[in-house]
Amino acid sequence: MDAAPAQETLDRIGAVISVSANGASEPHDFRDRHAGRVTFIEFHLVVPREMSVGEAHDICESVEYAHREETGTALITIHVEPPHKSKQPGVLVLP
Repeated sequence: MDAAPAQETLDRIGAVISVSANGASEPHDFRDRHAGRVTFIEFHLVVPREMSVGEAHDICESVEYAHREETGTALITIHVEPPHKSKQPGVLVLP
């Protein structure tokens, strides 16, 4: 059966994103769930418009690697978006 993760798990996921998504400005639209032993993590990640596809991909790989180190079995899907898709325009959410 599917179940939403505990708040502690969501906090850990957010912490991992905040330290591993250097160059991105905002994660949003999170969807997290467990099915058996596997954690599914999905979210959107805002990056600068001038960032290359390769640079955005590198950020996503860094986030995915960090999450796998933390959770072990996470299946992660990240949707990269330009700045105008930000939920908090003008606010840098990530370092």
